[in-house]
Amino acid sequence: MSSERASWSCKQHESEILSAIEITINPQEVLQAQGVRPRPVLRTALEKAIDLGADLWQPQAAYAWWPVQKVEGETLHLAADLSLMIGPHADLLAQAQEVLVGVRTIGPALEERVRELIQTDPLLGYMLDSVGVEALGQVGEALHQLAEERAAERGWGVSPSLAPGSLVGWPMSGQRELFRLVDPSVIGVRLSEQCVMWPHKSVSQLIGLGPGYDEHVGSVCRFCSLKNRCWRRHRG
Repeated sequence: MSSERASWSCKQHESEILSAIEITINPQEVLQAQGVRPRPVLRTALEKAIDLGADLWQPQAAYAWWPVQKVEGETLHLAADLSLMIGPHADLLAQAQEVLVGVRTIGPALEERVRELIQTDPLLGYMLDSVGVEALGQVGEALHQLAEERAAERGWGVSPSLAPGSLVGWPMSGQRELFRLVDPSVIGVRLSEQCVMWPHKSVSQLIGLGPGYDEHVGSVCRFCSLKNRCWRRHRG
């Protein structure tokens, strides 16, 4: 993967682009994550979906680093008098000295193809959608690696990955605050009035860096509002 600097800045903090991210989909892992029996017809459809996806996904992430001032109650206070209302689990960032704020996507082409296939070949459409979810997860892992490497250079660790709308107590409206800290338009992502991202295969996240954390980015599945209906647990 490579990183190139974008021209946008927010309060002296530049947004950067992570690109050239290699996506490798393991069919067996996808089927296991879905909890389905690996029947030949399913594996054949999945392998075809992987081949299709390789020509459709455009993995990228926009990210920025922000110094942490303090965590006070449910609020994370950052530099430049900016703050995020994280909610009752803001204490997950209590040890953070810095945060990585990122938005990742695989672009619109894959989900556009999924919509077409649902009308003509629902199984292939479903498998292609699953492949897109997995690809988006791997873009997240690239961001995790970026945070882990930066933390290691400082002798720190990293917090779990947090996101509005999935972490209980941090509502979707928190996307507006997050989008003040990084500029996703540099990778073609925008936010609707309902705080839904487009392309839909996009995710925002925040990772704390500081002393006392684990070496690797962890999961907050136990706090997630989607924990009972997510087939990709522990891969956010």
